[in-house]
Amino acid sequence: MRGNVGSPKTPESIAALPLIDQVRVPLELWRRKSENTKDGWVFPSRNDTPVDLHNLIARVIKPHVEGKSECERCHKVPKKSGVEWKTLYAGRRGACTAVIEATGGNYAAAQALLRHKSMKTTLDVYKKQITPQSFREGMKLLEEAATKR
Repeated sequence: MRGNVGSPKTPESIAALPLIDQVRVPLELWRRKSENTKDGWVFPSRNDTPVDLHNLIARVIKPHVEGKSECERCHKVPKKSGVEWKTLYAGRRGACTAVIEATGGNYAAAQALLRHKSMKTTLDVYKKQITPQSFREGMKLLEEAATKR
């Protein structure tokens, strides 16, 4: 629930989060810049509570993506990034689709990444249609497999 800070619902929810370098490195740089130790919130509010992500998106991220309003952190109207902002959830879905495509259709890798108990959740909710390029690559693999027989 939004605004509630506490323990995860289940013991299984407590686990390390795998991060690719494109995410890990900026987070490490942020920690150094903010003189943040490894304890506490990655993005603390002024009251040392976790920052409200909805406010962070509206006041910092969207101005840098859309280039329409002033960013509260840098006090500038940034240039439009050229990226269309969707939602954090869209990023989660995109990561799921990307890991499935990068692993040649390994839905178990996506299930592990998203930490779903049921593969059905991964298949029903998170996997979007594959890209045309992935479809062509899959058809090429099928053709190669059929040719070998």
